[in-house]
Amino acid sequence: MVRSRLSRGLRTVAGEAAAVARRVRPTRAGTARVLYYHRVEDEAHRSCVRPAAFAEQMAHLRREGFALLSLRTVREHLDAHRPFPDRAVVVTFDDGFADNYHNAFPVLQKESIPMTLFLTAAFIGTGELPVIRDRSGVAPLDWPQVNEMARHGIDLGAHTLTHPNLTTLDDEALWREIAESRDRIEQRTSTRVRSFCYPRGDFDARVKGVVREAGYELACTTMEGCVTPDTHPFSLRRTFIANDDTLRDFRRKLEGSFDLLHGARAWLRSSANNRAAV
Repeated sequence: MVRSRLSRGLRTVAGEAAAVARRVRPTRAGTARVLYYHRVEDEAHRSCVRPAAFAEQMAHLRREGFALLSLRTVREHLDAHRPFPDRAVVVTFDDGFADNYHNAFPVLQKESIPMTLFLTAAFIGTGELPVIRDRSGVAPLDWPQVNEMARHGIDLGAHTLTHPNLTTLDDEALWREIAESRDRIEQRTSTRVRSFCYPRGDFDARVKGVVREAGYELACTTMEGCVTPDTHPFSLRRTFIANDDTLRDFRRKLEGSFDLLHGARAWLRSSANNRAAV
């Protein structure tokens, strides 16, 4: 609890400082911000956004006139190195939890917001996901739910078969996780899968090369920041939306006010992991 309050305090201070900096130097024009969620449920977990908060966030995007794009449109801009529309935003979900269907899908339909859903394909329809996001026993989507979402315009992407750290796999296992996850989704839904998402954001040059070789058009990371017209299509930066984000926090994340803080956190985690591996 103390750690949570300290984290919130640091985020507030950093957000205030970054907001001032943004007023002095606005976010670069012509970029797009890709948001990513995991769950939408009333549970006190960092990756679980409350349904009321999610509805408020989506209504804010629609009410304030953000340019709400699909990942397919993002690829078109990248291919042409064409600037994105003013205040361009993309919504994505990772993993494939059942609450995405029950609590997020109706809101997205109501607000007419496109979304890409990255599925951990081997667990869809099994009744329970293994430990993902430090939480076990949470129900995944089933294939009828996935098909209904796809019929109503939700874009489907692959998030591997079993959510491993791809950088630790041998070549055969790596290909299976990347290529067979796409194949399974396409077979079960009769839709084309164009995009991929690296589990936990773990990737390197070898992993990125296999994703390209497997025939994907885009791949999403967990690196913070915006997508520019010159971003590599297999290294898309995204912005995480958390359980404790207020609407004010959400607005500031859209502005990029937390990019520096999150980038510093990622660097510290990477440095700690590298030291532990020595």
